[in-house]
Amino acid sequence: MLCYDFSKYTWIIPLKLKSEFTNIYLAFEQYAKRQFNKQIKVFHSDGGGEFVNSKHSSHFLSTGVIHQVSCPYTPEQTGMVERRHRVIRELGMTMLFHSCAPLFIWVEAFTTAVYLINRLPSSSINFETPYFKLHHTHPDYSSLRIFGSKCFPCTWDTRVNKFDPKTVPCIFVGYSITHKGYKCFHPKSKRFFISRHVVFDELFFPYKPVSNYASTPPS
Repeated sequence: MLCYDFSKYTWIIPLKLKSEFTNIYLAFEQYAKRQFNKQIKVFHSDGGGEFVNSKHSSHFLSTGVIHQVSCPYTPEQTGMVERRHRVIRELGMTMLFHSCAPLFIWVEAFTTAVYLINRLPSSSINFETPYFKLHHTHPDYSSLRIFGSKCFPCTWDTRVNKFDPKTVPCIFVGYSITHKGYKCFHPKSKRFFISRHVVFDELFFPYKPVSNYASTPPS
């Protein structure tokens, strides 16, 4: 997770190994320069080995970036990141519990949590949104959908012939960061589909027990 202290905007980049972080950071540094014309001046982290190593140190020395490291067992020195981490975890788990979705899609839940947090007003930035502070334009809320709800994406690649269905019932699990579309999970095949053309049934959650709908009044 990377946070821009000025705007409070957050990026979440899932890693399989902590050793992958150095290459991710170097790529992010170029991303910030190219997309926002910003040079990273200060990098603040704890003393984890993924942050404090010879490759990172030599890079910071050659580029003039100041690396501030918090003292051991002093999480309050990285308070903003610690709070953001807690909010992401709580929001992600809340969406999983609400939809009764399986825990193995926690990455999608946490990524969606970050997507939402970046678009929510924050008192620490005068009730602006991190998205606005970074991009200088207000986010579009019309595309927001309920995590874990039933959806029907257009899935052309599942068709064998023209008489096959154009869609399969899926679970909505987030927003693609590389496409202008929704990310949908097909439980039967364990496949993820990304589609711009999706029909949603936001009153039905496939993973929820049927008994949970007994008290739901009809619309």
